[in-house]
Formats: sequence, structure tokens, C-alpha cells
Amino acid sequence: MDTQRLTQKLDLLKQRAHASVPAVHAIEHWLLAHQDDFTISRITPIKIAEYSHLPLPQIVPEFLHAVPLGLFDLNWDIHCPHCYMLTKAYNNLQHASGQGYCNMCEVGFETDFSEQVEITFSLNKSIDEREFPPVCEPPPQFDSRFNLGVPYLQTASAEEIFLEAGSYHYFCPATFSKGTLIIADEGCSSPQEFSIKQLAEGKFDPPVIHARKGTIRLNLTNLAYPMSGLRVFAGEVSDLTGAHRPATLSGLDILHYPDFRKLFGEQVLSKREQMKVASVTIIFTDITGSTQLYEKLGDAKAYNIVRDHFDILFAQIEAEGGVVLKTIGDAVMASFTNSGAAVRSLVAALKDFDHYNHELPEDARVQIKTGMHHGQAILVNLNDRLDYFGSTVNKAARVQGVADSGEICFSEQVYQDASFQEALAQLKLEIASRDLVNLKGLDGQQVVYKTRLSR
Repeated sequence: MDTQRLTQKLDLLKQRAHASVPAVHAIEHWLLAHQDDFTISRITPIKIAEYSHLPLPQIVPEFLHAVPLGLFDLNWDIHCPHCYMLTKAYNNLQHASGQGYCNMCEVGFETDFSEQVEITFSLNKSIDEREFPPVCEPPPQFDSRFNLGVPYLQTASAEEIFLEAGSYHYFCPATFSKGTLIIADEGCSSPQEFSIKQLAEGKFDPPVIHARKGTIRLNLTNLAYPMSGLRVFAGEVSDLTGAHRPATLSGLDILHYPDFRKLFGEQVLSKREQMKVASVTIIFTDITGSTQLYEKLGDAKAYNIVRDHFDILFAQIEAEGGVVLKTIGDAVMASFTNSGAAVRSLVAALKDFDHYNHELPEDARVQIKTGMHHGQAILVNLNDRLDYFGSTVNKAARVQGVADSGEICFSEQVYQDASFQEALAQLKLEIASRDLVNLKGLDGQQVVYKTRLSR
């Protein structure tokens, strides 16, 4: 690692407008403490947040701004939904695919942008020339033994004690090579030693090892890759489906950072590609009687009021971690990772509009109606921008359509969201009504709740 160049880049990062110097210091300290560690090949801001005890939203923008400076490269890492091991890595979202394949589990899968796409960072080659393969640490559920990392044409060894008979698996998270270690019930008092060779095309030699209970020493020789490794675990990888996954900065999370949109707005899926999003909250807002507003005040004055309205909404949406996806006339569509943040942003905006309207004549006041829905969506490229498509978007728009001025309308799915219930209690909002309504384009009657600010 070129520590002098690293320091120069970090100094530039500290000098940018609105930089969080404590966050940059935390990144610097972590890098220097781990410069010889393999974990530096895939850095997640969550590690730095845990290391420094700083909030993640303070850390992430510094990583994003460090990319154009040539300090870091941004990675889109795709994880298997079964074993959660890294299956593919992209340096630009445009190259990513909504369909994946795991060599470990030997299964195909549909990529979920909110659960299987992780954002990591690697040191730029101008700072660290070491060639690290795209690899992540095995999840805790693996309970893996051995922790060998072996550069090309080298050998490394380690010992472990196995007290239980059974079938174990040895694998390399970098090359996806696999083998089986079968331990017989009979014990062995002396250490047992076995040699494994890393061959090309993701193969181990031998593919099967027979041993007895007791101390086992494994020697791994890497004959084919810049880096190979060895982990041993019990059970089948596919048995980990649905297990608790490690905390990550997901693809959906990074979309909700304003700095990402500003710096990486050109990173979108290819025009024919799409990715599932398991859970997202969509809001729509619209000005009540905007046509009359233009007729009464004239285009120029009404336009300025609409712009003020956008400024208020955008500020409160971003303050709660939301992202404005687009405007349609004077309507706004935005997304959030949870419904609690969404309702907090709408309440704050409604309060701001009350203040804004206080000094205006009645015919110039801004009144908005809002709607929310929470559910699964599809992430797509629409007009070279990331956007959502599907029934969740449609329903959010229809829910907004039944709102009156000053009301926040939301679906049953939003109401059942734990983060929303917590926000309702914090904001001391009461449910004004719960109705069964017909929403255009949706089959059957839908439950719609309404609330508004206390006056």
C-alpha cells in the first residue's frame, strides 16, 4: 500500500465542502490498522461505523466522495440467497444482471436488489496494487474452520481438532473450489496430515479426503490463481436458506443517499435489465387545485410557488433518508427504505407548508395531498434513471388519489410496518379513518387509512 498517496487523497477528502472530518479520520485509522489484512480488499462502511462508533449516514458520503478522488473504487457485489457467499462483482451497475448463479450451491437465482446486492469499496490501484479477488468472509452460520489464504505458487498449513464424525466440506470463497472431508467415528491419537492442491477451473485435488476424529493438518498449495483460500464447515450450504444474514450496505440503501444520486447518477441498469426489490415504501404527493392556482395567480407567480413547494418537499424527503425519483407536473414520487421515515418526512413537510402559507393570501397557499404504499417492486432503467415499476407503485399512486388536502393516506401494508407504528407513536398521530375503497386498476376493495396533523 502506498501510504503517502493514501494520506494525500485523505487530505483532499477532508478539504471538500461539508466533509465530515471525524468520519475521514475514522476511515484513515481503519485502513492503516488493516493495511496488511485481506479484509481490506472488500471494505464496507459498516465496518468503519462499528470501529469508530460514528453513525453510518456520516460515514457513507465520505466513501462516495472518495471515489472521484481516486481513493476508492465502488463495487456492486452479488450474494447468493442460500449461502450468501459472493457470486459476482461489478464496478458499474450497468453491467449487473437480475439473474445470478452460485457455483457453491450450484443453483440459479433471481437477484434481489434490497437483500443480495451489497455495496463495498476497494482501494484504488494507484494506492494498492495488490490483486485481490472479489471475495467476502463466510457468514457466521458457516461456523467455518481453518482460515488459509495462499498466494500463487505458495503453500500454507493449519491444524484443527475434529471431535465429531460426519461429512464436512472444504471450499475456497475466491475460486469456488469445493471438496468433501469425511471423518470416521474411529479416533486417531496422532495428527493426520493431508495436502490439497488448488488447480485451475475451480478444482481441488483431491476432491475427497477420508480421515478419523482427532487433529487434522491441511496443507494448501496454490497452483493456479493469484490467491486461493480454504475454509471447512459442516452441513450443506443450501441448508442456510433464510438464515440470519450479516449487516450490509445494500443496493437499495445506497440509492437513498443524495450523494450517490449526485455523483453516480449515470450508474443505472441496462435498458432491458431489471432487479427485484423485496421491500420499498413509495410515496406520491400532489398539489390540490394547481390548475386554479395558475389561473388565479398567473404562470410566473404560480410557477415560483410550485418551485418553493418542491424545495420544501425535497428537503424533508432527503432529511429522512428518502430519494425523489421524479416529478410529474407538480406531483412528486419518492421512495424510502421504511415507512416510518416516509411518514416523518410528510409530517415535517406539512408543518413547513403551514409556516409557508402563513404569510400568503388564501388563493396563493399550497395544499398537498399524499399517499403511501409499501411492498415489492422492480427496479428498472427509465429514461436513463433508476426507477420503480409494478403494482406497489401503481397502488401508491391510487392511494394518493383518494386523499384530501392535508391528509396522509396509506395502505394496510404501510399500517402494519413496525417502523410506521413507531413513527405514529412518536408523532402522536391518530388514525382519522379506515375505509374500504375501490382503487382504479386494482381488483376488489382496498383498505385505506387516513391521518392528518393535529390543529
